[in-house]
Amino acid sequence: MNELFTPPKYFKNVKFHRHTDRTISWLELFYDLVYVATFIQIGNFLSDNISIEGFAQFCVMTFVVWWAWTGETFYQNRFVADDLIHRLLVFTQMFAVATLGLSVSNAFGDLYVQFTLAYVVTRFTLVLMYVRLLQTNAEGRELSIGYMSGFSVGILFWLGSLLLPAEYHWIGWMLGIIFEFFVPLTPSMRAKQLKWTIDLHHISERFGIFTIILLGESFVKILDDAQGTSITMDTMLFSTFGLLIVYSLWWLYFSETAGNLLDFDDSWKPVMWIYGHLPLTAGLAMFGVGAKKLFGATVDYPDKVLNPDYRLLYTASIVIYLLALALIDYGLDDELTPQDQNRQAMIHVIAAIAVGAIGLLVTGATPILFVFLVSMVMLSQVFYDIYIVRQETETAH
Repeated sequence: MNELFTPPKYFKNVKFHRHTDRTISWLELFYDLVYVATFIQIGNFLSDNISIEGFAQFCVMTFVVWWAWTGETFYQNRFVADDLIHRLLVFTQMFAVATLGLSVSNAFGDLYVQFTLAYVVTRFTLVLMYVRLLQTNAEGRELSIGYMSGFSVGILFWLGSLLLPAEYHWIGWMLGIIFEFFVPLTPSMRAKQLKWTIDLHHISERFGIFTIILLGESFVKILDDAQGTSITMDTMLFSTFGLLIVYSLWWLYFSETAGNLLDFDDSWKPVMWIYGHLPLTAGLAMFGVGAKKLFGATVDYPDKVLNPDYRLLYTASIVIYLLALALIDYGLDDELTPQDQNRQAMIHVIAAIAVGAIGLLVTGATPILFVFLVSMVMLSQVFYDIYIVRQETETAH
């Protein structure tokens, strides 16, 4: 009987080593879902606080949660570790992220201590992962020390924020995040990262999966808000144009960008690709909220002028998404992609300007007219993409 028993791999897989061309693990997918659930709560916060102050707080929380996800994602990209202790650290981090989600609704109020400590736990568990790496892998020693030191100082900033008056605690958060934000960008850390490069295919898949789950969140928000609504000609028209926008959002990222590789020959291109996903995430979270608000306005007041707050929120979400796409496209390697990425980036910038102009100038539009105009701008990019691919295919033959 003992000969037939094979111990689970998490009692064996204790080595930390570089990997290439690995697939995404079930633990990574489970980990991502907790973050997406937290982003849903951040979107709900914005839905209840559509104002300049609410938008600023939304941006801060998005920055915090995205940065926590990014830190763990790059750790798991560079190093293979799936022993029992590693899993326990990941589960602890997931619990802390869930606590962030529970604290979102009043993170700038009575729950700021809870929100602060939850983030501290997420970073502390990551520091412990690098401590374990430091003890078991001499090759990654310099990189481990750099991240451990930088993230530990960030933790001190966050703990120090608890000493500030309640209305100013967020200043400590931002100081900590900004400090951590620049840790990987220092010349010494850039040199260390080049010695231990990332798995390009794996990181592209991780960001792609995270993006598509966030995009699917917009369907969840609309369906949840529209439950029990009767389908009318107005809702049918709005849904048609609205879905064309959603399909375009998918197309522009997953047909043009996802799966393509970063350009490491240019020192700033990987930075643009990686950090471009921060506004992309914010834009998608905002888009779900804006789509829900516009659908509700269509159901209740289909023939009335769209609420300006809803119009500007929806506009900002798409503008931010398109500008983020421009940064991401710029970061891709032209030699490994079928299209000129600088041209693609410029097209997204022009489209962002066009959508912004619609949102700012077409103030008397109904919800249906507004989404129709925006959908035309989004579809024009898709059609252009199809045209370019066809031209290049004919040229290749």
